[in-house]
Amino acid sequence: MNKELEFTDIKEGGQPPSADSENRHERRKRRIKQNRQAWSFIRTLIKLVVVAGGVVLICLFVLCPYAVHGNRMFPKLRDGDCAVVLKVGGFQKGDVVTYEKDGVRYFSRIVGTVGDTVSIGTDGFRVNGLVQSEEIFYETVSEKEIEVTVGVDEVFLLNDYRSDQTDSRRFGSVKISEIDGKVIFLFRWRGI
Repeated sequence: MNKELEFTDIKEGGQPPSADSENRHERRKRRIKQNRQAWSFIRTLIKLVVVAGGVVLICLFVLCPYAVHGNRMFPKLRDGDCAVVLKVGGFQKGDVVTYEKDGVRYFSRIVGTVGDTVSIGTDGFRVNGLVQSEEIFYETVSEKEIEVTVGVDEVFLLNDYRSDQTDSRRFGSVKISEIDGKVIFLFRWRGI
């Protein structure tokens, strides 16, 4: 026997490997490598699908971005801003929320909750008889005097730009089930 042959190069029966068996061995190694690459690709694809599915579920049930159209909530929200809305959790006075009426998306601030009596007239804006002092630049006015007691599972909404009366002054109290969520984050695209 040749001393240069390694022990691993000897086949059963004491014969050195033939070229045919070496080719089979190389083909088998290539197949194994290709299978590993295929499984690696499949694992990566599965990870991408799971991440994409998670993003979709988060957008459907937890967080969702909405574009702001118009200046009803100026200066808090401006036309062209992107508002990230939290769809779960409760609402309280002062929260800026989004809802849809007649196919149009609106953003407004909650100023009255269950049992509150909201009145808007010549003597100003009152909740439960108390004049509201807010950090709003615009005077709260109404085309007519309003006095509303907010019902169960409802809120009274006003725009920050109080001259625009497309809020509860026009629609009345809004049911909580109609609110899509509250604004928790804002991307300012214009007017930076």
